[in-house]
Amino acid sequence: MRALLYNSFEHNLATDRILLVENPADLNIDVGRLRIRRNGADDAFVAPSDVGVLILHHHTIALSVNTLRALGAAGACLMVTDEAHMPAALMLPTAANRNAPSRLRRQIANLDTPIPDTLWQMLVQARIRTQSATLRKLELNGALRLERMAQEVEPGDRTHREGQAARHYWQYLFEGFKRKKEGATDGVNVRLNYGYAVLRSLVARELVAAGLSCELGLGHRSMENPFNLADDFMEPYRFTVERHIRQLDCEAELDSAGKKDIVKFVETEVILGKHSYRLLPAVRETVASYVRILESNKGQLALPSG
Repeated sequence: MRALLYNSFEHNLATDRILLVENPADLNIDVGRLRIRRNGADDAFVAPSDVGVLILHHHTIALSVNTLRALGAAGACLMVTDEAHMPAALMLPTAANRNAPSRLRRQIANLDTPIPDTLWQMLVQARIRTQSATLRKLELNGALRLERMAQEVEPGDRTHREGQAARHYWQYLFEGFKRKKEGATDGVNVRLNYGYAVLRSLVARELVAAGLSCELGLGHRSMENPFNLADDFMEPYRFTVERHIRQLDCEAELDSAGKKDIVKFVETEVILGKHSYRLLPAVRETVASYVRILESNKGQLALPSG
């Protein structure tokens, strides 16, 4: 973990970096490198291929179209925040993936088969199991009921166990807490929403890189949501945000240091089967397992156990 880039923040996992730029700066491409320039400081340089997510927090940050092109071609995504420093816009790379057309056809062909309902069942079960594991890890009550709920999930989650589990989970994870997705002002919800937005961008990036369409979801099928599939595959990984935020001081002002603390959830160790991964490689494995199912119409998703 290194604090650098002129009051910016860089989290480095192999070639996947979450880069926060929080002060006035000019970003451009110089000899193939992303250059971050600010008055009164030395220029900083990062290879575009090393950037996973670039988060821009200041309204006076300037960058060229050429910079956007270079980041997109390298597979980076870019998030812009609003005046409250909450995510307002997301740019995803669309660099050609030779398998994208065939995978789109497979995604469409599977929509009217039992496969989406079966996969959504797996995702909901994993979500509930990681909720249970989170309560146990934090030595909180309520885990046993969640374990039972996970076993009760049907294909397509017809009995809505996901929502029931969520209500049960939140009352034990945060005392007196009510989940609010939009317009939240309390410390817990604000931090959750920020962390989820970063997680969503990471998941969406991996899906696009695999040649998949984020619009075509399994359980999320909103006609107005361009990130349905990303929201599906976020579910079993939300615990990484929640478990981390549970251990932060959520009463403090969400300042620069607070945002940096939230992003540290990417350090979470995730268990997939018999192997342990950091978050980003784990998401990549899950997406790869979905691609294998698309190509063979059989198999299991690689999902975290918590």
